[in-house]
Amino acid sequence: MFVELSYPVEEIMPTYPDTPRTRFEAVERMKDGSEVNTTIIHHFSHAGTHVDAPFHFCKDGWTLDQIPLDYFIFEHPVMVDSEKRPAKRFTLEDLKGIDLDGVDLIMFRSHFAKLRKIDAAAYRFLFPGISEDLARFLREEVPSLKAIMLDFLSADPLVEGIREGHVAHLWLLSNRFSKKRPIIIFEDVNLEPIVGKKVKRIIALPVRFKGLDGAPVSVLAEVE
Repeated sequence: MFVELSYPVEEIMPTYPDTPRTRFEAVERMKDGSEVNTTIIHHFSHAGTHVDAPFHFCKDGWTLDQIPLDYFIFEHPVMVDSEKRPAKRFTLEDLKGIDLDGVDLIMFRSHFAKLRKIDAAAYRFLFPGISEDLARFLREEVPSLKAIMLDFLSADPLVEGIREGHVAHLWLLSNRFSKKRPIIIFEDVNLEPIVGKKVKRIIALPVRFKGLDGAPVSVLAEVE
């Protein structure tokens, strides 16, 4: 059985502050006498459920089309479940008791998903993040890891992330911070449908825009 973990792309949805809004521009409509319906989609590469390619924070990092396909299929995912207060980060403490041997995807559940519909302002401005020490540890010390998946908008909290230069993103994506393989980042993912379920596999397939830094992603979980 498969369940969907990506949010639908809509014209009105909570996004990182100052993100250009998504807009669907009708080109042809059958209701107006056309034979077909067609649409131009105006969409920021880091809005909605999406992936950060290394190129997002690394000038010579992998672009979307250069990421190996096996970075989008995860056979050994694990969830880190820790309810976070506004703007608080996941830290190394949150990994205590979790076996990371062979893990290829870590899903960080902060419980912020519950705010996406009921308090969009909090979801947009007060989201949690990943600490610098945790990002460094994942890149340097978990060799099987290919990606992390977040139920909030960004790996760095809004205000502190800007102040500190987005260090979590840099540790995960940039070859200036580490020469080991990058850890790609999936953000704004809905992890609620798999809470309490045994997950067999996660598939997260982006639109493969050539030469770009990020894109919308369809995320599916196979559960028992």
